[in-house]
Amino acid sequence: MTTLTRQGVLNILQGDWATYVQRFRCLSPEAQSAFLVKQGYARFAGLLSHIIAWWEVGYQAVERYLTDPGSQPREYDVDAFNAEAVAKVEGLDEDSVAESFETMRRFLFEFVKGLPDTAFENAKVVKQFNMELVGHLNDHNIPEEE
Repeated sequence: MTTLTRQGVLNILQGDWATYVQRFRCLSPEAQSAFLVKQGYARFAGLLSHIIAWWEVGYQAVERYLTDPGSQPREYDVDAFNAEAVAKVEGLDEDSVAESFETMRRFLFEFVKGLPDTAFENAKVVKQFNMELVGHLNDHNIPEEE
């Protein structure tokens, strides 16, 4: 697990995640389709909604860990959770979902900026940011087109 600092989290949110949609859209249609198939999503909007939903979970978990140090991670049926996230955006166009993604990314950036310094001494907080930001980026990273 990567040891994250506040600046590290902010860098990820302002770096790779800030350019995520743009990097996908710069791929050829063939590369976009291949990436989505490999990821298991029919539409880019579905993948974005999956990321947004887990970011919301992560934000709520961090808040819980900081207000109740004894709080334990919640259990999720991951497949059902992901399916529900995708279903929520079924009738929405990609631009609308991309806008929601950007809104959530900016919210997380401001949230992290406002956290007390001690937040990054909390192993649960660091683990949550690792899962939601570093892990998700590794799982869903946009490939460089060859």
